[in-house]
Formats: sequence, structure tokens, C-alpha cells
Amino acid sequence: MITRLRVWADSHTSEGRWSPVAITFHWTMAALVLFQLVWGWWTSGIPVGGDKVAAYQLHADVGLLILLLAVLRAIWRLMIPGPVNDADEPGWESQVSRLTHFLFYIFIVGLPLSGWLMLSATAPEMQLMLGGVIPAPRLPVGSLSQEGLWQVQWAAERIHFFMIWGITFLIMGHVAAALKHYVFDKDNVLPGMLPIAHELDGEPIEVIPETDEEEMPRKRKPPRSGRRKAAG
Repeated sequence: MITRLRVWADSHTSEGRWSPVAITFHWTMAALVLFQLVWGWWTSGIPVGGDKVAAYQLHADVGLLILLLAVLRAIWRLMIPGPVNDADEPGWESQVSRLTHFLFYIFIVGLPLSGWLMLSATAPEMQLMLGGVIPAPRLPVGSLSQEGLWQVQWAAERIHFFMIWGITFLIMGHVAAALKHYVFDKDNVLPGMLPIAHELDGEPIEVIPETDEEEMPRKRKPPRSGRRKAAG
């Protein structure tokens, strides 16, 4: 089965594009992370009460969903290699790209875990739900003393805080790098992750008059990187 998946994915990665599964993981998790950042900031300003508890409940449920998706995405990446595109050219940019992806995994895993640890230590009565559907257990810290629980909560809260700022700056740098590749380098890094059908890359269809044919085959344009190298 893995071999068949790799053959299927290769039909996309051989063209410098990520597979549809990888693209779905990327944009789904990106949307959820951005939601978490905005929702967490908004929740922090809600007065103490039932609305604040409900907001934290949703924040926790989405966080656990992100954690699950991160694990599934890592498994998929280990089974199905990604494409070799212009971002893999030797140099400092490719090294920074690898470091950025490594840090993203650290933050995407560390943020839900630290939040999960906080709630397990200070809100044992809250029922955590994976994506709001599947019940999730609390982390095993219930046997600690009250002082121990507060120490766990204090450490987890600070880790969570610094990781929030870390992933925020990482997102801004990631977006800036993607735009730089597309606008200035004119390569295939950003198009390779966009969920766009291949047909959108072609030229308009020409209809030959006074024939029975309604349309001619669509011509394919070479990749942006190919056009750039040809021009050079």
C-alpha cells in the first residue's frame, strides 16, 4: 500500500508540487494555527466566568486536534517524501528553510502539549475533547501536591507564552520567504504548495473557426523556475 501511495504521490512531486494530502495538511493546519492565535488572544480578554471557560474549552479542543494532525502529517512525511524544488538548491536559504520547518514542528507540538499540561494541572474538572468530538484524558499529574501542580502550571504557562511569540514570528518569516520566492525569484516554491488544479497553469484554449472541433489541446507552460532559467 505504501508503495502505491508513493507512486501516486510521485505523479505530483515529480513536477515540483506537493501531493494533495500534504497540501491539505499544510493549509488545514495553517488555518487552525492562525485561528488559535487569534482566539487565544481574544479569550485572554474575556472576564472570568462561563464565557471564558467555554472559550478556553474550544481553544483546548482545537489545540488537541492540531497535535493529532501534526503527528499524522509527520507520519505521512516519513512515508511519502516531498518534492525537490527550487528551495532545495544548495545554499543558506535551503538551510534556513529546513530549520524553519523543524521549528514549526517543535512549536506545533509544544504549544498543544504545554496547554494540555496547564489544564491538566489547574482545571481537572474540564473535560478535554479532541476536536470537540473524542474525549481526551488529562496528563498524569494528578498525584502531585498542590504546590507541585502550581509549579507545573507556572512552567507550562511560560513555555506556552514564549512559543506563541516564537510561532508568530516564524509565520511572518515563512510568509515573507514564500512571497520572496514567488515575486523576486519567480520559482516554483509557492505554486508547489497551492491547492490549484494543473489545468490553471495552461494557456487559454484556442477555437479554430470553420471546423467541427470545439477546442484544441491545451498547451502547458513550463514551470516558473524553468522560464527563469531559460531567460538567464
